[in-house]
Parts: sequence; C-alpha cells; structure tokens
Amino acid sequence: MTLPPNAHEAARRHLEERIEAFIAGYEVSGQQLDSFAGEYLVRALASLKAGDFVAGEARLRLAETPAERRSPEDMAKVPTGYALLSTAEHRRSFERTKLGQLR
Repeated sequence: MTLPPNAHEAARRHLEERIEAFIAGYEVSGQQLDSFAGEYLVRALASLKAGDFVAGEARLRLAETPAERRSPEDMAKVPTGYALLSTAEHRRSFERTKLGQLR
C-alpha cells in the first residue's frame, strides 16, 4: 500500500514513537525481552527500515502481547536455540535504524 508523502512520514513517526515507548518500558523496569517479544521487535524494526509501517505496527503489537495471551501459531514462528539480545542491544539497533531513516 502506497501512502501519500505526509501520511508516510506520519506513519513512520508513529511507529518510531511506539517502538521507543516499548523499549523504554523495558529499560525503566530493568527487565529483558523474552524470545517472543525480542523476535517480534526485531521484525518490527526490519519493517521500519523497509518502510513497511503497517507490517511494523502489526509486528510490534505481537511483541507487546503478554505471554498468557500469545497464540500457539505465533509462538511457533519464533526461532529457538539462539542467544537473546539485551534491551541495550535492541536500543542500539533501533537508534541505528532511525539514523538510516533520516538519510
């Protein structure tokens, strides 16, 4: 879906603000993202980088889903057997992605 220039910029900013709030919540609490939240945050960041803000919003909503409300289908899509990224690493990735959007 192609958005008009102003709508495209507004959608990008909205997604960035939501990702910012999501990461900041973990920073404030001192908790780390679990594999599900981390995986869908990485996917939201990839969508932000690609300019697919609708998909980014959907992926961030999945990252925000409390553990007890996650569907088995979505859980099955999360790879296992790898080291989790820390909240600080997610923050750095987000900041690099934002810088890339400004160029």
